[in-house]
Amino acid sequence: MTAAVLANNVPLLEICGVTKRYPGVLAVDDVSVSLGAGQIIGLVGKNGAGKSTLIKIMAGAERANEGHLRLNGTPLDLHHPHDATVAGLAFVHQDLQDVGDLSVAENVMLGLGYPRKFGLLVDWAELYSRAAEPIARLEVDIDPRRAVGELSVAQQRLVMIARGLAQQARLLVLDEPSASLTDEEIEHLFTVVRRLRDEGITVVYVSHRLEEIFELTERVIVMRNGRLVADEPTESLDRGSLIAHITGHEHARTATERRANRKVGGRPDTEVVLEVHRLSADTGVHDCSFDVRKGEILGLGGLVGSGRTELVRAVFGADHRQGGTVRVHGTEVAGNNPSKSMSSGLALLPEDRKTQGNIMDFSVRNNITLASLDRHRIRRQAPVPSSRSEKQAAGSRIGRLSIATPSDRQLVRLLSGGNQQKVVIAKWLEQGADVLIFDEPTIGVDVDGKEEIYDIMEELAAEGKAVVFISSEFSELVGVCHRVLVLGEGRIVGELEGDAVTEPAIVEACYSQR
Repeated sequence: MTAAVLANNVPLLEICGVTKRYPGVLAVDDVSVSLGAGQIIGLVGKNGAGKSTLIKIMAGAERANEGHLRLNGTPLDLHHPHDATVAGLAFVHQDLQDVGDLSVAENVMLGLGYPRKFGLLVDWAELYSRAAEPIARLEVDIDPRRAVGELSVAQQRLVMIARGLAQQARLLVLDEPSASLTDEEIEHLFTVVRRLRDEGITVVYVSHRLEEIFELTERVIVMRNGRLVADEPTESLDRGSLIAHITGHEHARTATERRANRKVGGRPDTEVVLEVHRLSADTGVHDCSFDVRKGEILGLGGLVGSGRTELVRAVFGADHRQGGTVRVHGTEVAGNNPSKSMSSGLALLPEDRKTQGNIMDFSVRNNITLASLDRHRIRRQAPVPSSRSEKQAAGSRIGRLSIATPSDRQLVRLLSGGNQQKVVIAKWLEQGADVLIFDEPTIGVDVDGKEEIYDIMEELAAEGKAVVFISSEFSELVGVCHRVLVLGEGRIVGELEGDAVTEPAIVEACYSQR
Protein backbone atom coordinates (compact mmCIF):
# COMPACT_ATOMS: atom_id res chain seq x y z
CA MET A 1 0.00 0.00 0.00
CA THR A 2 1.31 3.44 -0.92
CA ALA A 3 0.83 6.10 1.72
CA ALA A 4 1.48 9.84 1.54
CA VAL A 5 1.73 12.10 4.58
CA LEU A 6 1.97 15.87 4.69
CA ALA A 7 5.03 17.51 6.13
CA ASN A 8 2.98 19.48 8.66
CA ASN A 9 1.28 16.27 9.93
CA VAL A 10 -2.08 18.03 10.22
CA PRO A 11 -4.27 16.12 7.75
CA LEU A 12 -7.67 17.56 6.99
CA LEU A 13 -8.85 14.47 5.12
CA GLU A 14 -7.28 11.01 5.23
CA ILE A 15 -8.05 8.35 2.63
CA CYS A 16 -7.08 5.05 4.20
CA GLY A 17 -6.62 1.87 2.12
CA VAL A 18 -9.56 2.62 -0.18
CA THR A 19 -10.46 0.04 -2.82
CA LYS A 20 -13.37 0.14 -5.25
CA ARG A 21 -14.37 -2.66 -7.63
CA TYR A 22 -16.86 -2.68 -10.49
CA PRO A 23 -17.74 -5.78 -12.55
CA GLY A 24 -14.55 -6.63 -14.41
CA VAL A 25 -12.75 -3.46 -13.24
CA LEU A 26 -10.57 -2.66 -10.22
CA ALA A 27 -11.09 1.11 -10.33
CA VAL A 28 -9.26 2.11 -7.13
CA ASP A 29 -6.65 -0.20 -5.67
CA ASP A 30 -5.68 0.23 -1.99
CA VAL A 31 -5.10 3.99 -2.08
CA SER A 32 -3.99 5.88 1.02
CA VAL A 33 -3.26 9.61 1.02
CA SER A 34 -3.59 12.55 3.42
CA LEU A 35 -4.70 16.04 2.43
CA GLY A 36 -3.67 18.93 4.68
CA ALA A 37 -5.37 22.27 5.22
CA GLY A 38 -4.63 25.29 3.06
CA GLN A 39 -2.90 23.63 0.10
CA ILE A 40 -3.39 23.47 -3.66
CA ILE A 41 -2.87 19.83 -4.61
CA GLY A 42 -2.79 18.54 -8.17
CA LEU A 43 -4.44 15.20 -8.91
CA VAL A 44 -3.39 13.79 -12.27
CA GLY A 45 -3.47 10.53 -14.17
CA LYS A 46 -4.60 8.96 -17.41
CA ASN A 47 -8.27 8.44 -18.14
CA GLY A 48 -9.19 5.28 -16.29
CA ALA A 49 -6.47 5.82 -13.68
CA GLY A 50 -9.08 5.96 -10.89
CA LYS A 51 -9.24 9.70 -10.23
CA SER A 52 -12.97 10.09 -10.91
CA THR A 53 -13.87 7.05 -8.83
CA LEU A 54 -11.77 8.28 -5.91
CA ILE A 55 -13.48 11.67 -6.13
CA LYS A 56 -16.91 9.99 -6.16
CA ILE A 57 -15.99 8.13 -2.97
CA MET A 58 -14.89 11.40 -1.35
CA ALA A 59 -18.16 12.99 -2.49
CA GLY A 60 -20.35 10.22 -1.07
CA ALA A 61 -21.57 9.26 -4.54
CA GLU A 62 -19.89 5.84 -4.35
CA ARG A 63 -19.10 3.51 -1.46
CA ALA A 64 -15.67 1.90 -1.19
CA ASN A 65 -15.49 -1.87 -1.00
CA GLU A 66 -12.58 -1.59 1.43
CA GLY A 67 -10.93 1.19 3.42
CA HIS A 68 -12.31 4.32 5.05
CA LEU A 69 -12.06 8.12 5.29
CA ARG A 70 -11.11 10.27 8.29
CA LEU A 71 -11.85 14.00 8.70
CA ASN A 72 -9.66 15.83 11.20
CA GLY A 73 -8.79 12.46 12.71
CA THR A 74 -12.42 11.35 13.10
CA PRO A 75 -13.92 8.52 11.02
CA LEU A 76 -16.06 9.88 8.19
CA ASP A 77 -18.84 7.65 6.88
CA LEU A 78 -20.48 9.02 3.75
CA HIS A 79 -23.75 7.38 2.69
CA HIS A 80 -24.96 10.19 0.42
CA PRO A 81 -23.53 13.32 -1.28
CA HIS A 82 -25.41 15.42 1.30
CA ASP A 83 -23.21 13.85 3.99
CA ALA A 84 -20.12 15.21 2.18
CA THR A 85 -21.74 18.64 1.97
CA VAL A 86 -22.42 18.65 5.71
CA ALA A 87 -18.81 17.60 6.34
CA GLY A 88 -17.51 20.61 4.37
CA LEU A 89 -16.44 18.80 1.19
CA ALA A 90 -17.41 20.51 -2.07
CA PHE A 91 -17.00 19.38 -5.67
CA VAL A 92 -17.05 21.23 -9.00
CA HIS A 93 -17.28 18.60 -11.70
CA GLN A 94 -16.10 18.91 -15.29
CA ASP A 95 -19.68 18.43 -16.46
CA LEU A 96 -21.34 21.43 -14.86
CA GLN A 97 -24.16 20.62 -12.46
CA ASP A 98 -25.75 24.04 -12.30
CA VAL A 99 -29.50 24.21 -12.95
CA GLY A 100 -29.70 26.56 -15.93
CA ASP A 101 -33.29 27.72 -15.41
CA LEU A 102 -32.69 28.72 -11.78
CA SER A 103 -31.11 31.96 -10.66
CA VAL A 104 -27.51 32.25 -9.52
CA ALA A 105 -28.72 32.63 -5.92
CA GLU A 106 -30.90 29.52 -6.14
CA ASN A 107 -27.95 27.54 -7.48
CA VAL A 108 -25.54 28.83 -4.85
CA MET A 109 -27.88 27.87 -2.02
CA LEU A 110 -29.12 24.64 -3.63
CA GLY A 111 -29.17 21.84 -1.09
CA LEU A 112 -28.47 24.19 1.79
CA GLY A 113 -32.09 25.17 2.41
CA TYR A 114 -33.68 28.38 1.16
CA PRO A 115 -34.61 31.00 3.81
CA ARG A 116 -38.37 31.13 4.46
CA LYS A 117 -41.02 33.62 5.45
CA PHE A 118 -43.69 32.33 7.78
CA GLY A 119 -42.20 28.84 7.33
CA LEU A 120 -43.64 28.49 3.80
CA LEU A 121 -42.68 31.21 1.33
CA VAL A 122 -39.13 31.67 0.05
CA ASP A 123 -37.59 34.86 1.44
CA TRP A 124 -36.11 36.04 -1.85
CA ALA A 125 -34.42 39.14 -0.45
CA GLU A 126 -32.63 37.06 2.16
CA LEU A 127 -31.76 34.40 -0.44
CA TYR A 128 -30.12 36.95 -2.72
CA SER A 129 -28.30 38.47 0.24
CA ARG A 130 -26.90 35.14 1.40
CA ALA A 131 -25.79 34.19 -2.11
CA ALA A 132 -24.13 37.57 -2.66
CA GLU A 133 -21.63 36.96 0.14
CA PRO A 134 -19.74 33.95 -1.34
CA ILE A 135 -19.96 35.52 -4.81
CA ALA A 136 -18.30 38.66 -3.45
CA ARG A 137 -15.48 36.57 -1.99
CA LEU A 138 -14.66 35.47 -5.53
CA GLU A 139 -14.39 39.13 -6.66
CA VAL A 140 -16.62 38.54 -9.65
CA ASP A 141 -19.49 40.68 -10.92
CA ILE A 142 -22.40 38.22 -11.17
CA ASP A 143 -25.99 39.27 -10.42
CA PRO A 144 -27.52 36.73 -7.99
CA ARG A 145 -30.90 37.24 -9.72
CA ARG A 146 -29.65 36.27 -13.16
CA ALA A 147 -30.45 32.85 -14.63
CA VAL A 148 -27.39 30.60 -14.59
CA GLY A 149 -28.12 29.44 -18.14
CA GLU A 150 -27.36 32.98 -19.35
CA LEU A 151 -23.83 32.94 -17.92
CA SER A 152 -20.58 31.99 -19.61
CA VAL A 153 -18.97 28.64 -18.81
CA ALA A 154 -16.37 30.42 -16.65
CA GLN A 155 -19.07 32.21 -14.67
CA GLN A 156 -21.01 28.97 -14.22
CA ARG A 157 -17.92 27.33 -12.72
CA LEU A 158 -17.55 30.25 -10.33
CA VAL A 159 -21.18 29.80 -9.26
CA MET A 160 -20.36 26.20 -8.39
CA ILE A 161 -17.35 27.36 -6.37
CA ALA A 162 -19.56 29.94 -4.63
CA ARG A 163 -21.90 27.08 -3.67
CA GLY A 164 -18.95 25.40 -1.97
CA LEU A 165 -18.13 28.59 -0.08
CA ALA A 166 -21.78 28.97 0.96
CA GLN A 167 -21.66 25.51 2.52
CA GLN A 168 -18.47 26.57 4.36
CA ALA A 169 -16.39 23.99 2.55
CA ARG A 170 -13.00 23.12 3.96
CA LEU A 171 -12.00 21.07 0.93
CA LEU A 172 -12.85 21.96 -2.68
CA VAL A 173 -12.26 19.55 -5.58
CA LEU A 174 -12.10 21.15 -9.05
CA ASP A 175 -12.31 18.62 -11.91
CA GLU A 176 -10.93 20.01 -15.20
CA PRO A 177 -12.09 23.54 -14.27
CA SER A 178 -10.29 25.33 -17.12
CA ALA A 179 -11.99 23.38 -19.94
CA SER A 180 -13.34 25.79 -22.60
CA LEU A 181 -12.07 28.88 -20.73
CA THR A 182 -10.08 31.74 -22.27
CA ASP A 183 -6.58 32.55 -21.01
CA GLU A 184 -7.98 35.57 -19.16
CA GLU A 185 -10.68 33.46 -17.50
CA ILE A 186 -8.09 30.86 -16.49
CA GLU A 187 -5.94 33.55 -14.86
CA HIS A 188 -8.95 34.75 -12.86
CA LEU A 189 -9.69 31.15 -11.86
CA PHE A 190 -6.11 30.78 -10.62
CA THR A 191 -6.43 33.99 -8.60
CA VAL A 192 -9.60 32.64 -6.98
CA VAL A 193 -7.96 29.30 -6.17
CA ARG A 194 -4.93 30.96 -4.58
CA ARG A 195 -7.19 33.21 -2.51
CA LEU A 196 -9.12 30.20 -1.22
CA ARG A 197 -5.82 28.53 -0.32
CA ASP A 198 -4.80 31.61 1.63
CA GLU A 199 -8.10 31.39 3.55
CA GLY A 200 -7.15 27.88 4.68
CA ILE A 201 -9.26 25.94 2.19
CA THR A 202 -7.70 22.87 0.61
CA VAL A 203 -8.10 22.76 -3.17
CA VAL A 204 -7.65 19.54 -5.14
CA TYR A 205 -7.06 20.56 -8.76
CA VAL A 206 -7.67 17.84 -11.38
CA SER A 207 -6.34 18.57 -14.86
CA HIS A 208 -4.75 16.98 -17.91
CA ARG A 209 -3.13 20.33 -18.72
CA LEU A 210 0.28 19.82 -17.14
CA GLU A 211 1.30 23.46 -17.52
CA GLU A 212 -1.53 24.40 -15.15
CA ILE A 213 -0.38 21.81 -12.61
CA PHE A 214 3.13 23.30 -12.62
CA GLU A 215 1.91 26.90 -12.42
CA LEU A 216 -0.71 26.49 -9.71
CA THR A 217 -0.08 23.55 -7.41
CA GLU A 218 2.30 22.94 -4.53
CA ARG A 219 2.06 19.17 -4.51
CA VAL A 220 1.09 16.57 -7.10
CA ILE A 221 -0.60 13.22 -6.55
CA VAL A 222 -0.44 10.81 -9.49
CA MET A 223 -2.68 7.78 -10.04
CA ARG A 224 -2.14 5.01 -12.57
CA ASN A 225 -4.20 1.83 -13.03
CA GLY A 226 -6.16 2.56 -9.86
CA ARG A 227 -3.10 2.95 -7.65
CA LEU A 228 -1.33 5.95 -6.18
CA VAL A 229 2.09 5.93 -7.86
CA ALA A 230 3.54 9.30 -6.82
CA ASP A 231 3.01 12.08 -4.28
CA GLU A 232 5.67 14.76 -4.57
CA PRO A 233 6.20 18.52 -4.20
CA THR A 234 5.53 20.15 -7.56
CA GLU A 235 8.87 21.92 -7.52
CA SER A 236 10.66 18.54 -7.45
CA LEU A 237 9.10 17.51 -10.78
CA ASP A 238 9.59 18.50 -14.40
CA ARG A 239 7.38 17.70 -17.37
CA GLY A 240 9.30 14.57 -18.29
CA SER A 241 9.24 13.06 -14.82
CA LEU A 242 5.54 13.86 -14.35
CA ILE A 243 4.66 12.27 -17.70
CA ALA A 244 6.72 9.23 -16.66
CA HIS A 245 4.62 8.89 -13.50
CA ILE A 246 1.37 9.33 -15.43
CA THR A 247 2.07 7.01 -18.35
CA GLY A 248 4.80 4.70 -17.15
CA HIS A 249 7.13 6.05 -19.84
CA GLU A 250 8.77 9.43 -20.04
CA HIS A 251 8.62 10.78 -23.55
CA ALA A 252 5.62 12.59 -25.01
CA ARG A 253 6.07 14.11 -28.45
CA THR A 254 6.04 17.87 -28.72
CA ALA A 255 4.04 19.49 -31.49
CA THR A 256 7.24 20.19 -33.44
CA GLU A 257 8.44 16.59 -33.08
CA ARG A 258 5.05 15.23 -34.08
CA ARG A 259 4.96 17.44 -37.17
CA ALA A 260 8.52 16.47 -38.12
CA ASN A 261 7.86 12.76 -37.61
CA ARG A 262 4.76 12.90 -39.82
CA LYS A 263 6.60 15.03 -42.39
CA VAL A 264 3.56 17.27 -42.51
CA GLY A 265 3.74 19.61 -45.43
CA GLY A 266 1.11 21.51 -47.33
CA ARG A 267 -2.29 20.15 -48.30
CA PRO A 268 -2.27 17.10 -50.55
CA ASP A 269 -2.86 17.53 -54.28
CA THR A 270 -6.02 15.44 -54.34
CA GLU A 271 -9.69 15.87 -55.13
CA VAL A 272 -11.87 18.18 -53.06
CA VAL A 273 -14.25 16.22 -50.85
CA LEU A 274 -15.94 19.01 -48.84
CA GLU A 275 -16.65 22.44 -50.31
CA VAL A 276 -18.23 25.23 -48.26
CA HIS A 277 -19.16 28.43 -50.12
CA ARG A 278 -20.19 31.72 -48.46
CA LEU A 279 -21.87 30.02 -45.52
CA SER A 280 -23.74 32.16 -42.98
CA ALA A 281 -25.85 31.07 -40.02
CA ASP A 282 -28.12 32.46 -37.33
CA THR A 283 -25.47 31.63 -34.72
CA GLY A 284 -23.08 34.35 -35.88
CA VAL A 285 -21.29 32.67 -38.79
CA HIS A 286 -20.59 35.15 -41.61
CA ASP A 287 -19.70 34.44 -45.25
CA CYS A 288 -17.30 31.53 -44.67
CA SER A 289 -15.78 29.68 -47.63
CA PHE A 290 -13.27 26.82 -47.56
CA ASP A 291 -12.71 23.30 -48.87
CA VAL A 292 -11.07 20.10 -47.63
CA ARG A 293 -9.32 17.59 -49.85
CA LYS A 294 -9.07 13.84 -49.72
CA GLY A 295 -6.36 12.87 -47.21
CA GLU A 296 -6.16 16.35 -45.68
CA ILE A 297 -6.36 17.31 -42.01
CA LEU A 298 -7.68 20.87 -41.83
CA GLY A 299 -7.42 22.64 -38.49
CA LEU A 300 -9.82 25.33 -37.26
CA GLY A 301 -8.21 27.65 -34.73
CA GLY A 302 -9.40 30.71 -32.87
CA LEU A 303 -10.18 32.11 -29.47
CA VAL A 304 -13.14 30.95 -27.40
CA GLY A 305 -16.23 32.52 -29.00
CA SER A 306 -14.60 32.89 -32.41
CA GLY A 307 -17.30 30.78 -34.09
CA ARG A 308 -15.47 27.50 -34.79
CA THR A 309 -18.14 25.22 -33.33
CA GLU A 310 -20.91 27.35 -34.82
CA LEU A 311 -19.32 27.03 -38.26
CA VAL A 312 -19.11 23.23 -38.25
CA ARG A 313 -22.60 22.87 -36.79
CA ALA A 314 -23.91 24.97 -39.69
CA VAL A 315 -21.93 22.85 -42.15
CA PHE A 316 -23.49 19.70 -40.66
CA GLY A 317 -26.97 21.23 -40.68
CA ALA A 318 -27.38 21.15 -36.90
CA ASP A 319 -27.87 24.93 -36.82
CA HIS A 320 -29.96 27.02 -39.21
CA ARG A 321 -28.14 28.34 -42.27
CA GLN A 322 -29.00 31.80 -43.54
CA GLY A 323 -27.17 31.39 -46.81
CA GLY A 324 -24.40 29.64 -48.67
CA THR A 325 -23.87 26.08 -49.89
CA VAL A 326 -22.21 22.88 -48.71
CA ARG A 327 -21.11 20.22 -51.21
CA VAL A 328 -19.70 16.74 -50.62
CA HIS A 329 -18.05 15.10 -53.65
CA GLY A 330 -19.55 17.90 -55.74
CA THR A 331 -23.16 17.25 -54.71
CA GLU A 332 -24.98 19.94 -52.75
CA VAL A 333 -26.19 18.93 -49.28
CA ALA A 334 -29.61 20.23 -48.26
CA GLY A 335 -29.40 22.80 -45.48
CA ASN A 336 -30.62 22.40 -41.91
CA ASN A 337 -30.92 18.63 -42.17
CA PRO A 338 -28.36 16.52 -40.26
CA SER A 339 -29.92 13.36 -41.68
CA LYS A 340 -29.16 14.50 -45.23
CA SER A 341 -25.64 15.46 -44.14
CA MET A 342 -25.09 11.97 -42.74
CA SER A 343 -26.37 10.38 -45.93
CA SER A 344 -23.96 12.50 -47.95
CA GLY A 345 -20.97 11.27 -45.92
CA LEU A 346 -20.61 14.08 -43.36
CA ALA A 347 -19.99 13.27 -39.67
CA LEU A 348 -19.77 15.66 -36.72
CA LEU A 349 -18.07 14.50 -33.53
CA PRO A 350 -19.32 17.16 -31.09
CA GLU A 351 -17.36 18.74 -28.26
CA ASP A 352 -19.79 17.40 -25.65
CA ARG A 353 -19.40 13.67 -26.20
CA LYS A 354 -21.51 12.82 -23.15
CA THR A 355 -24.75 14.56 -24.14
CA GLN A 356 -24.37 14.96 -27.91
CA GLY A 357 -21.93 12.27 -29.06
CA ASN A 358 -22.94 9.15 -27.10
CA ILE A 359 -26.00 7.83 -25.31
CA MET A 360 -24.31 7.20 -22.00
CA ASP A 361 -26.70 4.52 -20.73
CA PHE A 362 -26.45 2.54 -23.97
CA SER A 363 -23.83 -0.16 -24.42
CA VAL A 364 -20.67 0.30 -26.47
CA ARG A 365 -22.19 -1.95 -29.15
CA ASN A 366 -25.45 -0.01 -29.39
CA ASN A 367 -23.65 3.32 -29.62
CA ILE A 368 -21.30 2.11 -32.36
CA THR A 369 -24.16 0.86 -34.57
CA LEU A 370 -26.56 3.71 -33.77
CA ALA A 371 -25.94 5.68 -36.98
CA SER A 372 -26.04 2.61 -39.23
CA LEU A 373 -28.99 0.57 -37.94
CA ASP A 374 -30.34 0.03 -41.46
CA ARG A 375 -27.27 -2.11 -42.20
CA HIS A 376 -27.75 -4.30 -39.16
CA ARG A 377 -31.16 -5.85 -39.69
CA ILE A 378 -32.26 -9.47 -39.93
CA ARG A 379 -33.73 -8.60 -43.31
CA ARG A 380 -33.16 -5.45 -45.34
CA GLN A 381 -36.83 -4.38 -45.29
CA ALA A 382 -37.63 -5.60 -41.76
CA PRO A 383 -37.00 -3.13 -38.90
CA VAL A 384 -35.68 -5.92 -36.67
CA PRO A 385 -32.05 -5.53 -35.50
CA SER A 386 -29.58 -8.35 -36.03
CA SER A 387 -27.63 -8.87 -32.81
CA ARG A 388 -25.11 -10.99 -34.66
CA SER A 389 -24.42 -8.29 -37.25
CA GLU A 390 -24.19 -5.57 -34.59
CA LYS A 391 -21.83 -7.66 -32.48
CA GLN A 392 -19.52 -8.33 -35.43
CA ALA A 393 -19.46 -4.65 -36.42
CA ALA A 394 -18.83 -3.45 -32.88
CA GLY A 395 -16.10 -6.04 -32.32
CA SER A 396 -14.32 -4.92 -35.47
CA ARG A 397 -14.41 -1.23 -34.47
CA ILE A 398 -13.39 -1.96 -30.88
CA GLY A 399 -10.38 -3.87 -32.13
CA ARG A 400 -9.37 -1.30 -34.70
CA LEU A 401 -9.56 1.66 -32.32
CA SER A 402 -8.25 -0.26 -29.27
CA ILE A 403 -11.29 0.72 -27.20
CA ALA A 404 -10.60 -0.41 -23.61
CA THR A 405 -13.80 -2.12 -22.51
CA PRO A 406 -14.51 -5.46 -20.78
CA SER A 407 -17.05 -6.26 -23.51
CA ASP A 408 -19.20 -4.63 -26.18
CA ARG A 409 -22.09 -4.77 -23.68
CA GLN A 410 -20.37 -2.38 -21.26
CA LEU A 411 -22.28 0.87 -20.68
CA VAL A 412 -20.47 3.81 -22.27
CA ARG A 413 -20.78 5.91 -19.11
CA LEU A 414 -18.45 3.45 -17.36
CA LEU A 415 -15.62 4.06 -19.87
CA SER A 416 -12.87 6.65 -19.54
CA GLY A 417 -13.20 9.92 -21.44
CA GLY A 418 -10.71 8.85 -24.10
CA ASN A 419 -12.52 5.59 -24.74
CA GLN A 420 -15.88 7.39 -24.86
CA GLN A 421 -14.41 9.56 -27.59
CA LYS A 422 -13.25 6.47 -29.47
CA VAL A 423 -16.81 5.08 -29.35
CA VAL A 424 -18.06 8.26 -31.08
CA ILE A 425 -15.37 7.85 -33.74
CA ALA A 426 -16.29 4.17 -34.17
CA LYS A 427 -19.94 5.11 -34.70
CA TRP A 428 -19.13 7.39 -37.62
CA LEU A 429 -16.61 5.00 -39.15
CA GLU A 430 -19.27 2.30 -39.06
CA GLN A 431 -21.70 4.73 -40.72
CA GLY A 432 -19.23 5.18 -43.58
CA ALA A 433 -18.48 8.90 -43.38
CA ASP A 434 -16.01 10.46 -45.82
CA VAL A 435 -15.71 13.78 -43.96
CA LEU A 436 -15.14 13.64 -40.20
CA ILE A 437 -15.33 16.84 -38.17
CA PHE A 438 -13.65 16.56 -34.75
CA ASP A 439 -14.73 19.34 -32.35
CA GLU A 440 -12.33 19.51 -29.36
CA PRO A 441 -11.87 15.71 -29.29
CA THR A 442 -9.08 15.76 -26.69
CA ILE A 443 -10.79 17.78 -23.92
CA GLY A 444 -10.50 15.81 -20.70
CA VAL A 445 -8.32 13.17 -22.37
CA ASP A 446 -4.96 12.10 -20.91
CA VAL A 447 -1.53 12.30 -22.59
CA ASP A 448 -1.60 8.82 -24.12
CA GLY A 449 -5.26 9.18 -25.10
CA LYS A 450 -4.48 12.37 -26.99
CA GLU A 451 -1.71 10.65 -28.92
CA GLU A 452 -4.12 7.86 -29.85
CA ILE A 453 -6.67 10.38 -31.17
CA TYR A 454 -3.97 12.14 -33.22
CA ASP A 455 -2.95 8.76 -34.65
CA ILE A 456 -6.56 7.93 -35.52
CA MET A 457 -6.98 11.22 -37.41
CA GLU A 458 -3.73 10.58 -39.27
CA GLU A 459 -4.82 7.04 -40.18
CA LEU A 460 -8.17 8.31 -41.44
CA ALA A 461 -6.44 10.89 -43.63
CA ALA A 462 -4.07 8.21 -44.94
CA GLU A 463 -7.13 6.17 -45.92
CA GLY A 464 -8.43 9.09 -47.98
CA LYS A 465 -10.87 10.61 -45.51
CA ALA A 466 -11.18 14.40 -45.19
CA VAL A 467 -10.65 15.47 -41.57
CA VAL A 468 -11.55 18.77 -39.90
CA PHE A 469 -10.01 19.29 -36.45
CA ILE A 470 -11.04 22.00 -33.97
CA SER A 471 -8.81 22.56 -30.94
CA SER A 472 -8.25 25.36 -28.43
CA GLU A 473 -4.74 23.99 -27.87
CA PHE A 474 -2.89 25.42 -30.83
CA SER A 475 0.03 23.02 -30.34
CA GLU A 476 -2.34 20.21 -31.35
CA LEU A 477 -3.12 21.95 -34.64
CA VAL A 478 0.57 22.47 -35.29
CA GLY A 479 1.30 18.81 -34.63
CA VAL A 480 -1.14 17.20 -37.05
CA CYS A 481 -2.70 19.66 -39.53
CA HIS A 482 -1.66 20.26 -43.13
CA ARG A 483 -3.48 23.58 -43.08
CA VAL A 484 -5.14 25.78 -40.43
CA LEU A 485 -7.96 28.30 -40.84
CA VAL A 486 -8.23 30.90 -38.08
CA LEU A 487 -11.64 32.28 -37.14
CA GLY A 488 -12.61 35.51 -35.43
CA GLU A 489 -16.12 36.75 -34.68
CA GLY A 490 -17.64 34.14 -36.99
CA ARG A 491 -15.42 34.91 -39.97
CA ILE A 492 -12.32 33.28 -41.44
CA VAL A 493 -9.55 35.79 -40.69
CA GLY A 494 -6.44 33.79 -41.55
CA GLU A 495 -5.10 30.75 -43.39
CA LEU A 496 -1.80 28.96 -42.75
CA GLU A 497 -0.32 26.05 -44.67
CA GLY A 498 2.70 23.75 -44.40
CA ASP A 499 5.69 25.22 -42.57
CA ALA A 500 3.71 28.41 -41.89
CA VAL A 501 1.57 26.47 -39.37
CA THR A 502 3.17 27.53 -36.06
CA GLU A 503 1.74 28.52 -32.70
CA PRO A 504 2.93 32.16 -32.91
CA ALA A 505 1.39 32.47 -36.38
CA ILE A 506 -1.95 31.11 -35.19
CA VAL A 507 -1.95 33.45 -32.18
CA GLU A 508 -1.05 36.43 -34.37
CA ALA A 509 -3.91 35.61 -36.75
CA CYS A 510 -6.32 35.34 -33.81
CA TYR A 511 -5.53 38.87 -32.69
CA SER A 512 -4.96 40.47 -36.09
CA GLN A 513 -8.63 41.46 -36.42
CA ARG A 514 -9.19 42.53 -32.81
